Amino acid sequence: MKHLAEMVRERCRIDSEKTAFLVKKNNKWHPVTWSVVDEQVEKIAAGLLSLDLKPGDTISILGNTRLEWTLSDLAVLRIGGISVGIYQTLSEQQITYILKDSGSKVLIIEDKNQVEKIKPHLDDLPELKWIILWDGTPEGPNQISFTSLKEKGAEKLSEDSGCVIQAESRINPLDTAIIIYTSGTTGPPKGACLSHKNILTEFDAVDIIEAEKMGNIMMFFLPLSHVGERVAGQYMRIYRGIAAAYVKDITRILDDMKEIRPTFFGSVPRIFEKAYARIQIEAAAASPIKQKLFHWAENIGRQVSRNKQAGITSPPLLNLQNAIADRLVFRKIRDIFGGRVRYFLSSSAPIALEIIEFFHACGMLILEGYGQTEVSCFCTLCTPDEYRFGSVGKALSGVELKIADDGEVMVKGDIVFKGYLNQPDLNEKTLTEDGWIYTGDIGKLDEDGYLWITGRKKEIIITSGGKNVTPSNIENLIKNHPLIEHAMVHGDRRKYLTALISLDQDNLRAWAEKNGYSDLDFEALTRLPEIREMVQKVVDESNKSLAKFETIKKFIIIPKPFLVDTGELTPTMKVRRSIVEDKYMDMLNALYNE
Repeated sequence: MKHLAEMVRERCRIDSEKTAFLVKKNNKWHPVTWSVVDEQVEKIAAGLLSLDLKPGDTISILGNTRLEWTLSDLAVLRIGGISVGIYQTLSEQQITYILKDSGSKVLIIEDKNQVEKIKPHLDDLPELKWIILWDGTPEGPNQISFTSLKEKGAEKLSEDSGCVIQAESRINPLDTAIIIYTSGTTGPPKGACLSHKNILTEFDAVDIIEAEKMGNIMMFFLPLSHVGERVAGQYMRIYRGIAAAYVKDITRILDDMKEIRPTFFGSVPRIFEKAYARIQIEAAAASPIKQKLFHWAENIGRQVSRNKQAGITSPPLLNLQNAIADRLVFRKIRDIFGGRVRYFLSSSAPIALEIIEFFHACGMLILEGYGQTEVSCFCTLCTPDEYRFGSVGKALSGVELKIADDGEVMVKGDIVFKGYLNQPDLNEKTLTEDGWIYTGDIGKLDEDGYLWITGRKKEIIITSGGKNVTPSNIENLIKNHPLIEHAMVHGDRRKYLTALISLDQDNLRAWAEKNGYSDLDFEALTRLPEIREMVQKVVDESNKSLAKFETIKKFIIIPKPFLVDTGELTPTMKVRRSIVEDKYMDMLNALYNE
């Protein structure tokens, strides 16, 4: 297979009458076959050609995760264009920056609300010729509807039936297929250029889905502008021929999971952390007998999990107890996720070992992987046969790893990207002449080749006493409580460490209703002495497992949760440290006033 366009066309040909996607309308799931995908993508592709677009032109897509996003993206690939995804939560300045930096000729957009974001900046975008709307009536001479685009495509195909194939024939495997702008925790987004070869190499290296070929179904719910959902999600599903359902409302994802019953589930860690917190809270609110049963089952399951991790066969009595625990407790927990999930895939940030082990005890293995946009998504991965909790697995086939003298993880292989768009100086710092990339992450390789990520190079805190501290390790300890959603450790060039703590809205509300505070709003709840006392206990307990210079001396409970919309979190739920520190610097400074 030479390029992604060929991959799309071949999948549509091989599995023409099989279900490609599921879309929910009027509370019912409607299948979309590969033959329908083929027909729609070809019309959209021909429509783009009718707008005088050529191979190598850049087209941006801005909208929520939905079928139209996928069809638009695949059409761009079919004509040899470069597809750029834009997060729908970005500000108008950030969107304008990406459109300008990428030189986008066309913007495919969700609706008028998103159009309004860029209207004031159209004069700064001379290369942008067309705006195509999925929903709503176009306004202005350079705007057309998605329906009109497909009609234009049908007309062009009637005149020249081979126009799309002809455009596709000009694609070189080394051409840039997509540009993904990294959300980043600092500075403006950077456009990472991934070639067709980069992405196809990733598919050949990642084969854990091959374990169950028949009846696979997965779910779309993360932003398609992110490398995980785009490459390991959308393209990987097409490459493997796996059906996928679009989640329209992320707040109802568990309801959709019960209906779809996915066999494989990939996500950022926060989904698993919130699910774990919710299960623990519901168990704590149950009757004393049910609480005792839950904790008994959890203890048995964890014993079995630890034996499996160590390669030890559990004794017959323990296996019998585990079978009883499974029937009474674990099966109900698996049913929350549809009951068919064999294993989960998690990346983007570490998950607490306690959570990984809990899900494993329940019969659902979480496989952690490591990568980034610049290596086409994954470069290491745990597998169902080879995993170590806490590690991110071994190098994928064809990938080389090494640790630099300062502990930075370096990667080499055909999955390494072409470079950042319009960033020659940064490319020189990031890529070596012999093909290695500096990842920016600190890690270590054990004697069996498993990679362990220990921190982010730019996020290492150096206290005024000269001690190096990895904040993520401390933050994960603190976050391992149902009421705490995010923790951000602060203390660079300070004499001790402090923390900003953001509480989980859903779990805090559940606690409030149980304890007679249902009339208070979120901010008032964060000021309660009982909440302060609980968080203090969590911090104190975390401090017990830390070196003295790593302990948290003081903390602040933030009166509002960290959010993507307010800029404190990236779209993958990572804290933007510089933005959060700037916002709360007065409060942080007060923690150091004697």
